[in-house]
Amino acid sequence: NNNGQSSKTTTSLTMALTLYGSQGSRSPLVNWGAYEAGVPIEMGDLTKNPHPFGQIPCLTDGDDGDVLVFESGAILQYVYSKVSSDDSMSRQAAITSWISWANASLDPICFLE
Repeated sequence: NNNGQSSKTTTSLTMALTLYGSQGSRSPLVNWGAYEAGVPIEMGDLTKNPHPFGQIPCLTDGDDGDVLVFESGAILQYVYSKVSSDDSMSRQAAITSWISWANASLDPICFLE
């Protein structure tokens, strides 16, 4: 008897990932990717952005010991790594390809300068 609890094993994120970004950057791609992967993200205070050059987007992860990731493609890869442990190599390759495609192809559509 599981007392009404799901027997599915889940990974609990004790500290949410923190994304430093804004609507006018590539941060929405990261928010979208995290949403699709089911990874919770909280938005950080831009005055406390830890990026070495103060750029956005930038992500930190307290769960994995002071992880700092910047550049949207790298952040998307990191977010995916939080949930990809059971994925086949074929699925991992496909998702990596779509992440790269989104960064290269959606930029001119989504981010007009």
